[in-house]
Amino acid sequence: MTGHTSVSSGSRVLDGMLDGGYPANRSTLLIGGPGSGKSTLSMQFLQAGLDAGEECLYISTEQTIDELRQSFADFAFELEHENLSVTSIHASVGKTIESGEEELTLQTLAADDEGDEMLAEGFSLPFTAEYVREYLGRFGPVDRVVLDSVSGLSVIANDPQRFRRSVLDLIRFFSDEFGATSLFTAEQGNDRTTEALEFTTHGVIELAQRPIEDDPHNFLRITKMRGVDYDRREMEVEFGTDGLRLAPERRSQPPALKDHAHTPVGIDGLDALAGGGLVRGAGVLLEHDGRANLNVFFSALLRHGLETDEKVILVPTIELRESRTQQLLSGHGYDVEAFLDSGQLAVVDLVGTWDGSRSCVFTPEHDPETVTELLKRLHDETDGTTYSLVNGNAIVHTLGHEAARQVRYFEEAQLLDPDSALLEVLNPNTVPDEVAAFYRDSVEQVLDTWVDDAGRQYLALRKSPCGFVGTTSLVEYIDEPPYVRVQHPPQTRENPYAEANPYVDDDDH
Repeated sequence: MTGHTSVSSGSRVLDGMLDGGYPANRSTLLIGGPGSGKSTLSMQFLQAGLDAGEECLYISTEQTIDELRQSFADFAFELEHENLSVTSIHASVGKTIESGEEELTLQTLAADDEGDEMLAEGFSLPFTAEYVREYLGRFGPVDRVVLDSVSGLSVIANDPQRFRRSVLDLIRFFSDEFGATSLFTAEQGNDRTTEALEFTTHGVIELAQRPIEDDPHNFLRITKMRGVDYDRREMEVEFGTDGLRLAPERRSQPPALKDHAHTPVGIDGLDALAGGGLVRGAGVLLEHDGRANLNVFFSALLRHGLETDEKVILVPTIELRESRTQQLLSGHGYDVEAFLDSGQLAVVDLVGTWDGSRSCVFTPEHDPETVTELLKRLHDETDGTTYSLVNGNAIVHTLGHEAARQVRYFEEAQLLDPDSALLEVLNPNTVPDEVAAFYRDSVEQVLDTWVDDAGRQYLALRKSPCGFVGTTSLVEYIDEPPYVRVQHPPQTRENPYAEANPYVDDDDH
């Protein structure tokens, strides 16, 4: 947690994504195209303030008061609330008392006004940042301010730097003079306006529209929020009478439907990403691109199995030859030979990288019946839990596609009791698409690791009954056990094992 002070956005899901809400006494920019929900989300923010007994101000630069009422007619917003001030400001060609020449003038209309504000008959205020602040000053102090949209102020200055300075002065005016938390809205694609604002405001939230299977959908993503460990995942937006509803509230099943166990593997970020550790009693798949470094992962996973389970069954990858496995485990203070001699570690070598004459190293014939019989015998030799780390590529390439399917069915039916673990490792680029899809379909949890063009390795949770599905974390290698660090998901997200989802309350905002 960051410990920052926050105010509610009016949406429990968005508050959870923001670690409590918008940063208090700071400015946040909402960017989006027409109809994406910027004004609705802004008014939802003000309504939350009204519900809390706060003073609020809504400033429109593109709509009159009557047009605002019509826009919000389908929502349960209290536009006539005694703590809400609504005003409209815009630029219009006219004469000012200062020059008497035609120029852009400040035209205003508050909720209780009958028309534009005039200094004298036929003359108006110049449309400048100073006069805009002077006019708005009459509404302060307030707790919350919405300026919808700042694009309407872009004519104040002719160059981006002057406009940015004008907006920064307005932000400071709201923060320092009003003591307010402020929201600004801007149209997507107005490069001059949005680029200046993205640098100037404390946070940025993007709202977008795009089709899914030819049906229109709305989305929200937080792209910047200084000092906040925010949720970077994109959420879908639905319009309701209370404003915008963000979904999905969960990306994994609720605790009431939980029917599996899980065990931490000792890599803190991985355990957090997966909702407490790898699933037990069901298959887990670790996919990789062939470029990602898996050996350090394997050493940590093998260490975990040797520490928690009575029997570890290893079907090694070609990289996990005997000498390399010994080297990796010695870094954790373990001796492979001792585990083989005790029978706690059994190796089923299908790729010929281990000494088959060694105790508990088996080199079976490449047919599914022989392999499954051996796996069954090794599993049945212990009354305790087993931990199986299986190279799926070795199974597919040595036994064939159909036989690999038979082995997978056997594994689920015969090798898994509620407390045992089974981790399959597969490079989907080296097997047919239908085989890779079968492996993904046959397991409860899918993790995916890959290396990008810059050499950075990432780990994503693609499928799981728990954890932060859809989240991607950076992987880095360190000098101390477990020798690998996985970036934690933001701490504001839902705890997959909490009795209640903190994103949602009874109001279901």
